[in-house]
Amino acid sequence: MRKITYLLTILLISSFFTGCLQVETTIMVNKDGSGNINEQVLFSKAFVNMLKDFAMAFQDSASTEEFSMFSEEEIKADAKSYGESVDYVSHELINTDNWEGYQAVYYFDDITKVRLSPDPDSKLSMDDEGANDEPEEYYFFSFIKGDTPELIIDRPDIEFEEEVTETSDTTKSEQSDDETGEEFMKLMEGMKINIMVEVEGDIESTNAMYVQDSRVTLFQMDFSEMMKNREGFEEFKKNEPKNIEEMKKYLEKLPGIKIEVEKPVTIKFN
Repeated sequence: MRKITYLLTILLISSFFTGCLQVETTIMVNKDGSGNINEQVLFSKAFVNMLKDFAMAFQDSASTEEFSMFSEEEIKADAKSYGESVDYVSHELINTDNWEGYQAVYYFDDITKVRLSPDPDSKLSMDDEGANDEPEEYYFFSFIKGDTPELIIDRPDIEFEEEVTETSDTTKSEQSDDETGEEFMKLMEGMKINIMVEVEGDIESTNAMYVQDSRVTLFQMDFSEMMKNREGFEEFKKNEPKNIEEMKKYLEKLPGIKIEVEKPVTIKFN
């Protein structure tokens, strides 16, 4: 996903990795424009164990090296994916009955030097070579200092498919979608993505759609919550929105989905 397109594209991030992944990113912005990035990345235990078995199958029998899903060097290096001026602070590994991953904290002294990718594929890459064949899109930030600081967030463009005339091929495709629907639902089960911005103090004014206390949600997808309105999801797949206004209407019907469509988002806080 190199651009935020219509919702279905976001949901089809990766046919192999989906349901096994949960990513939560919170950018915390102070009144002087500095702040922290809190990142949590979790993979399902089933997925981790599958990779572990695969690695062991090809491991030299004389090797004593233990398989590790996450390396300290990679977690530290991930700071630069948010911008060259972002520095690693700390991390801790997470290991529960169903999930395995890490929680990391990164620091920045100037929010305007931070960039944020909406693409969780970067957390799935097994090999950096060829990973950036397509130009990547980011959230970028501007900041106006003062007694009431203002954070300005520029999101990637939202693109919509042009309406096409239905053909026999389209009909066959819809039939295929129906047949694979249950498999798709099972594949996506457990998938969560959350991208948020939290400011120091109180929000005085904002045009953001999803605001709770001092936190603004830019993007959220919880597939389990979405399936609470299965009919709404099926309707969306058959009638994808053609513009921002149509997208807003669909978002109101689908629990578990939040996509900030304002461009730019402005947040004044004190």
